Amino acid sequence: MKPFREISNLTALIRKYNRQYYTGNVSEISDEEYDALMNRLLFLERENPELRNDDSPTARVGSAPLSSFSTVTHDPPMLSLSNVFSREDFFAFHARIVSELEVDHVEYSVEPKLDGVSLSLVYENSVLVRAGTRGDGVRGENVTENARTIRSIPLKLNSDKPLNVEIRGEVFFMMKNFRKMNRKREGVGESPFANPRNATSGSLRQLDSAVTAGRPLSFIAYATGPYPPGMETQEDFFKKLQLWGFMVNPHNRICTSPEQVTAVYDNLVKARADLPMEIDGMVIKLNSFSRREEVGFLSRAPRWATSWKFHAEEMATTLIGIEVQVGRTGRLTPVARLEPVRVGGVVVTNATLHNQDEVIRKDVRVGDIVLVRRAGDVIPEVVTSLPPEDGIRGEVFRMPDECPVCNGPVVQPEGEVNLYCINPSCEARIRKSLEHWASRKALDIEGLGRKLCEQLVDAGMVRSIADIYSLNYHELTALERMGELRATNLFAALGKSRKSSLSRFLTGLGIPGVGEVASRDTAAEFKNLEALGNATEEELTAVKGIGPITASSIRRFFTNPVTSAVVNQLIKAGFCPIEENTDRGTFLEGETIVFTGTLVMPRQKAKQLAMKAGAKVTGTITGKTTILVAGENVGSKLKKAEKLGIRVVSEEEFLHSISR
Repeated sequence: MKPFREISNLTALIRKYNRQYYTGNVSEISDEEYDALMNRLLFLERENPELRNDDSPTARVGSAPLSSFSTVTHDPPMLSLSNVFSREDFFAFHARIVSELEVDHVEYSVEPKLDGVSLSLVYENSVLVRAGTRGDGVRGENVTENARTIRSIPLKLNSDKPLNVEIRGEVFFMMKNFRKMNRKREGVGESPFANPRNATSGSLRQLDSAVTAGRPLSFIAYATGPYPPGMETQEDFFKKLQLWGFMVNPHNRICTSPEQVTAVYDNLVKARADLPMEIDGMVIKLNSFSRREEVGFLSRAPRWATSWKFHAEEMATTLIGIEVQVGRTGRLTPVARLEPVRVGGVVVTNATLHNQDEVIRKDVRVGDIVLVRRAGDVIPEVVTSLPPEDGIRGEVFRMPDECPVCNGPVVQPEGEVNLYCINPSCEARIRKSLEHWASRKALDIEGLGRKLCEQLVDAGMVRSIADIYSLNYHELTALERMGELRATNLFAALGKSRKSSLSRFLTGLGIPGVGEVASRDTAAEFKNLEALGNATEEELTAVKGIGPITASSIRRFFTNPVTSAVVNQLIKAGFCPIEENTDRGTFLEGETIVFTGTLVMPRQKAKQLAMKAGAKVTGTITGKTTILVAGENVGSKLKKAEKLGIRVVSEEEFLHSISR
């Protein structure tokens, strides 16, 4: 038989046996026979490399090691899920769904929540061309070569016609495969993996895909990017996935009542220890795709789905200390230092205490015996404290009045439980502060994006916001991907930013509670930086929308030695921000506007124009919304606005109304 013909036959046979095994859980041949077919195909392709295709089953063996992973962008983003932890929580979720849809009942797709790593697979003409980890939901790592080694991921879809589709799912270890792999590692003197999830993450992110190929990972599909045409429900989608060659979870269920959902939860709790893979809860989704469109999305999660988590394992240990960490946004988080304890297969030495209110509520003190669990089986947290029998305890914990990193002032914004360092040049938050300072809503410095901000901070060239105005041209052009033209344009943009208004300057400082609207109103009242810096709390609270807590935050920012030094540094860098006596207009005074669809002008610019004309701008349609500005490709907001009788105008009509 000619090599081309034999390679084609072997490829078709191996794909057939893969589909049988992963979609039907059956196999007509033994593992040894399967390996013999694969080895024969490998031999023929080595002898005839011109006949090997990218979607060949031999791609599962691995390719040449990478030096690093490139980045992939998810469109639409891979969103996270909201959580419920009790029947009451779930019934509240259900009540919201039926109320918003104005129906008596809905169907849910209920799926075990796998404890693995999320993965996006992109197919073009039915062939796998890209695989990316979830990352931050928008950007992930390109792990295509590693994904090709996972046998339950089809390299080519079993479809009647070429398909362009994105499939999302979870990479994980079957428990029998995980245990077998650990026994093998121990047999050759290697340390066993602590738990399947961490092993999955490490295996999927190997730069040498041959290492990934040697680890028996599995993949279960459960979602897509855009909904494929011709499908109306999640149930339809699962059937199609199996036809294409994907493995889906056999424990998925369609429920027609909330009582059926709770029954599935109870059954999964009982069966959890006997399932072939680890799960940490179940995912509840509206079955109907059209219903999902009606309910819509939040910025980070769909409103039509939720995750019902299992109760986590709890273990007791001793609290040996409490430290305060400062995050990139300036948020202060108390962290418990613990005597090491194994929780859910992981040794835990630190656990979050969330915030001061939680520490007080739980009455956690150094020296106490505490119960620890991994929230969502991932993040360790202290559940409660068990005081010693002798009643002798440590001191009551109090959050600091100053940032433990920079000694800057700490404030608690109105309506929040968290404390924040308000020093924008704090070492812990300088990257985020610099990115915010350069953003469109603040100083709008073209060319100073997230990656460059990180480069400047990591290189030690910027330690405070003012440092960007004393950058050295030659050092700047030495940075990766920073040529002379780009550097020249950046210096021009920095020079332009020195002439920014007081409202933009104030927005850029990022004082908690002082957003665009509050900055604009405050700047309009005080006109210049000197007057604002000398304003009393009483004078600040007289400004529309500024309450006592925000006024105190502003006053503290301009009088504290650490943060006032930031302002003085910016003044020395050439800033003298004032607010011109411009006619802001009141054409839209009293209106509450929502924008939807694709606009010709940037969305941020449209919002600014609306606010300058006196309107309030929000992101969601409510009973208080008075105008919906609709661009191209509008979604569910238009239907909701029409249903509520809200005035709908085009972008052209909106621009005309503010130019009168």
